Amino acid sequence: MQKVDLEWLREMLRQTPVMAEIHPLLLALLPKEVVVFGDVWELIARLDSPELQPTRPMLCTQVKSEFRHRLPAIFCDHDPLTTELNRVLLRRYEFIQRYVLCQSQVADEIVKQPTGDTVILMLVDGLSYADVKRYAPTWLGKAVPVLVDGVSVTDQGMLRIVGSPPIVQRLFGAGFRRMLGFTYWERAQEPLTDQIFKGFGDCVRRVRSFGEILGCLEEIDLCGAYVQIVRAGLDGVAHRQREMPNVEAMVNDILNDFERLACLFEEKAISATLHLVSDHGVLWAWEHQLQLYEFSHAEHPRYYQHHKQGEHVLNVRFAEKEFAVLAYPYLRRELHANEWGVHGGLSFEESVVPWLVHRSEAVSRHEQ
Repeated sequence: MQKVDLEWLREMLRQTPVMAEIHPLLLALLPKEVVVFGDVWELIARLDSPELQPTRPMLCTQVKSEFRHRLPAIFCDHDPLTTELNRVLLRRYEFIQRYVLCQSQVADEIVKQPTGDTVILMLVDGLSYADVKRYAPTWLGKAVPVLVDGVSVTDQGMLRIVGSPPIVQRLFGAGFRRMLGFTYWERAQEPLTDQIFKGFGDCVRRVRSFGEILGCLEEIDLCGAYVQIVRAGLDGVAHRQREMPNVEAMVNDILNDFERLACLFEEKAISATLHLVSDHGVLWAWEHQLQLYEFSHAEHPRYYQHHKQGEHVLNVRFAEKEFAVLAYPYLRRELHANEWGVHGGLSFEESVVPWLVHRSEAVSRHEQ
């Protein structure tokens, strides 16, 4: 199979239909007029039709060796999961939604996954796929890119992940009759925390550190349990820190905690499926040339709490309310001195987050 870069693929499409092995999101970087086929037989039928042939470029994402005498078979290894995606994210948003897992679909996927004895969900407040890719690339093999299909903020992202009805309720119906939650915040004083742990009753513990969570889990029987953990990510340092944050260290701390959690279950000889999902990423100001879209004193620099018309705006809905998010690289106001990054808008950095899945190797007690 011939290996080509993105520019060569574009040039080939101007000359002939092709069969191409590519990343699905790469389709968004191709011209909009390209007709995409998922089945090579459908493409062949179109080419062999006696009807007038279309003049638009045609690409099939299925490669079959028996048709190489008729169509070029190519492999394009261009990676679309970079800041380059910002060039097309707004204008091809609906197209991209069809080719990537969306945050609102994560709960369904978690419930469908093989489970083992225990299911664990670690919700991280602020972690982008981009930062995992840059600072912890060894984890990419376990990471699925997830599109935040809405405003990239904590209160919406967390609720999209746990779903409605929430994961805890759905797993209860699947036999996970015990539940346990961990959070840094007091439910009675934090409405979002109360919503995230809806259905847990009084089985939610407030903790001060991740080590405290591990200590609790070491002491109790976790067979048949669903464990939901909220962990601080990079959200806080993006907004309220005087010194430049050490993003690399924080990303690796988060992933090391996830690994420690996995080791705990292996040491306890309990089979488990562990999930890590982030509510949103962060667009770091020092890495990008952000531009003012308007001059205002808005509280939120990257989104509006109402519908808005504009060339660089995407309107979305959440909980029956209208919102509008700004596309990359625009801001509603100048950033404050202690704002190292922003989120809430539409960009690769804010809107593509990691979903990590790890399965412990211990033998399930249900199988013994």
